[in-house]
Amino acid sequence: MLSLARSSLDYNLGRRGGDAPLGYPETAYELPVVFGLTDMKVRALADAEPVLSLAEGLIRKPPTLANALDAGAATLLAAEVLGALSHKGGNPFPPPSTGFIPDSILRKLGIFMVDGSVPGVAVAVGKADDPAAAAAMIRQFQEIGLLVFLAGGLVGQAEKAGVKLGDDFRTFPLGPLPAVIHAVNFAVRAGLTFGGLGRGQADAMYGYLANRVKAFVCALGPLDDIALAVAAGAMKAGFPVFTDQELPEIPGLLFRRAAGEEMVRSGMEARGIKVKIVKVPIPIAFGPAYEGERIRKSDTHAEFGGGRATAYELVTSAPLTEVRDKEITVVGPDIAGIPKGGTLPLGIVVTVAGNRMQKDFESVLERRIHRIVNYGEGTMHVAQRDTTWIRVSDEAVSRGFTLSDLGMMLYAKIHADFENIVDKVSVTIHTREEDVLAGLAHAKTIYAERDARARTLTDDAVEEFYSCTLCQSFAPNHVCIVAPERLGLCGAINWLDGKAGYEITPTGPNQPVKKGAVLNSVKGAWDGVNAFVREHSRNTVPGFNLYSIMDAPMTSCGCFECILAVIPEANGVMAVNREFAGAETPCGMGFSTLAGSVGGGAQTPGFMGVGKHYLLSRKFLGAEGGLPRLVWMTKEMKEQLGADLRARAAEIGMPDLIDKIADETIAVTPDKLLEHLVKVGHPALSMPSLL
Repeated sequence: MLSLARSSLDYNLGRRGGDAPLGYPETAYELPVVFGLTDMKVRALADAEPVLSLAEGLIRKPPTLANALDAGAATLLAAEVLGALSHKGGNPFPPPSTGFIPDSILRKLGIFMVDGSVPGVAVAVGKADDPAAAAAMIRQFQEIGLLVFLAGGLVGQAEKAGVKLGDDFRTFPLGPLPAVIHAVNFAVRAGLTFGGLGRGQADAMYGYLANRVKAFVCALGPLDDIALAVAAGAMKAGFPVFTDQELPEIPGLLFRRAAGEEMVRSGMEARGIKVKIVKVPIPIAFGPAYEGERIRKSDTHAEFGGGRATAYELVTSAPLTEVRDKEITVVGPDIAGIPKGGTLPLGIVVTVAGNRMQKDFESVLERRIHRIVNYGEGTMHVAQRDTTWIRVSDEAVSRGFTLSDLGMMLYAKIHADFENIVDKVSVTIHTREEDVLAGLAHAKTIYAERDARARTLTDDAVEEFYSCTLCQSFAPNHVCIVAPERLGLCGAINWLDGKAGYEITPTGPNQPVKKGAVLNSVKGAWDGVNAFVREHSRNTVPGFNLYSIMDAPMTSCGCFECILAVIPEANGVMAVNREFAGAETPCGMGFSTLAGSVGGGAQTPGFMGVGKHYLLSRKFLGAEGGLPRLVWMTKEMKEQLGADLRARAAEIGMPDLIDKIADETIAVTPDKLLEHLVKVGHPALSMPSLL
């Protein structure tokens, strides 16, 4: 590996010169493995030479196990340089290989890694002697919900076997065997992004990889010298390696196991990965790996809602005596009765009963319909309530999927996920227009009642907030406090979710937090909250203000939906979302670069990770003047929040405020932004100074 990296570097130096840039696309961490394990800065070709010299020094040691693992570290450094050199023009590998995985995908997957829907990481390398067994093993990884990386001949074998690959399925075919470095630099960036680790903290990084990133390696087929060197690097990173070849075992590091179920089970046991697998008796695969699947119109057999037909979904509760468990009823035509590409109206009504069930939990369960339907291989769900949109693929229908199976998915998963509060579940699905319209009218009255209830849920109306420490699996010192007027920074947990989470799992990550005495009502500070934060951040965070960006803002783990950053020249704040691919914003940094300094449990005045819908809160940046401080946001966010953002602006007496907020089509520099703000008369310019 060192020889390959040296020859490639020499070639590039000769053709491009030492000042030519070197780095991966779309990352804030240069060459992440070098960034995380050394104090070297690599931004140009000449900067790579000291890295390879360091690698060479690690190799030239007597043959002991410790030194062999150090040689594995040298392999990682050399592979990282080689990988960056190969990416100078983008992904060098043909489809379906992905090559380097950008920071934006890391952060998106980070949410699933901390909420448990991605319980671990499987890295499969080599070329299997039995391609069918390898394909079955990869599918098993997917059904369990593991994040999967493939490198070597397995990529072609998996594609040929029809295994679903790509971001949508959390299964990344990286490329040839040396491309496995992109699984390692993904893991290193998890430590840099979520773990609060900095450049060159090698010992801390190795500890993080071994203890926080629950990864294991499956090496299939004959192992050549490069495969063995890569395996040593994986073991140095704390990832146990399992091989189906006749090699001597190394306790705790290298194991012989047959490819397939035995290897999967052993890998999970070695990393302490415990998964509650819900077996749903339906004709399609069902699991977290399919949650991101997008079904194109050309692949769609049946479609419901989405503006093409009337559709709604509703979860309601009833007394135990009024619910028949596992009763699944379809009233009207089924999927098989419509032609390819056809539509039907749809009404999904899930009725639950349980001694601990509460009316406030209905909406929490209802939002889970989105995730549950997306768990099906060939079923896609978008939006909620009466804007729901469902597609079912040709492939799913060809396997015999029906609306009764959709009901079974909802029944089984709601029972499994909410067993502490739900004792009975029944599902009724309507597809006759008159029934759907009647059900929709009833559902709208319930939606309106819930919305009215939600408006009464203010910070002052409750005695306690809820914590969320899910992210401590990756960011050990971060504590999220979820209040009625500030949802979790991942955007996935609001106050009612926290309350339901505590009822479901009293010892879990959502714990009640007594507010205590008010310290500052405008900034959002309470002595009880601060005491909880101090204790659960291991005394690293003395406390924070929920509604200030300038004075002790809440910490961030790295799973935030968007980042707020102060723009001093504009006397205001910008908002950039995780999906924004642009490299330029008025603060001089794109999302990835910004996130590199905001996450990991850091408290950074002037910067704050938040959930998108926090922008709609009446207490948004209350200490700094609220929504009128917002001077720039991405066009995508402005469109996503759309009508709600305009309604909030009208509520504060500034109906034209949203039109005055710039986006990337108007300005990406402070000067251009200020020019726009002056032109439109943005209120931030006349507000008190932020600094």
